Amino acid sequence: MIKSIWTFLLTLIFSSSVLAQTESNKDVYRNKGYFNITRIGAIKVNKAKLETFALGEGVINRDISSSNSMAYSLQTINGYFFNPYFSAGLGIGLDGYHNPNYNTMPAFLDLRFYFNDGKGSPYVFVDYGTLVKIENGTNNGNMANLGFGYKIPLNDKRFIIVTDLSYSYKAVSNDGLSIRRSESYIVFKGIFMSLGIIL
Repeated sequence: MIKSIWTFLLTLIFSSSVLAQTESNKDVYRNKGYFNITRIGAIKVNKAKLETFALGEGVINRDISSSNSMAYSLQTINGYFFNPYFSAGLGIGLDGYHNPNYNTMPAFLDLRFYFNDGKGSPYVFVDYGTLVKIENGTNNGNMANLGFGYKIPLNDKRFIIVTDLSYSYKAVSNDGLSIRRSESYIVFKGIFMSLGIIL
């Protein structure tokens, strides 16, 4: 299922990027200046493991069952188009994991590279950042997303949606220390699917 989704989206991106760009197709609203993306999403966790440090034994890895593990996400990104093909922004959000249960607050840098200057455009993106301490300061850590998506205009005005598919990585501390110093943390790896609106 995941393989066929990746194949479909890659085909869509590459076929769209080779289409000729016309002047009438240029996005006069959303490829310049300030923007905001507010998105909702879900992360299907494919792998979860607990890493602990024991004196004399080093790092011990223990796989955690991820068969029913999911996360639900709400994020907002504020950024700027430096040109019609590249944007950078800062994002913050709330991601709630279930089985095992963790609430995380990612704060991250978002970089996007658009294939064309059209109203509809495929893009690739990378998010990298930290997890802000919440819940008694025990669930800080770091995060990264690497993926691709498509910007879809729904009318000739300013209503534009973005849909993404990405690889998601999070390392969440169990003892409140940074991941480099932590003696116990959990790693989540999975597929992040999201839908958002550009304002």
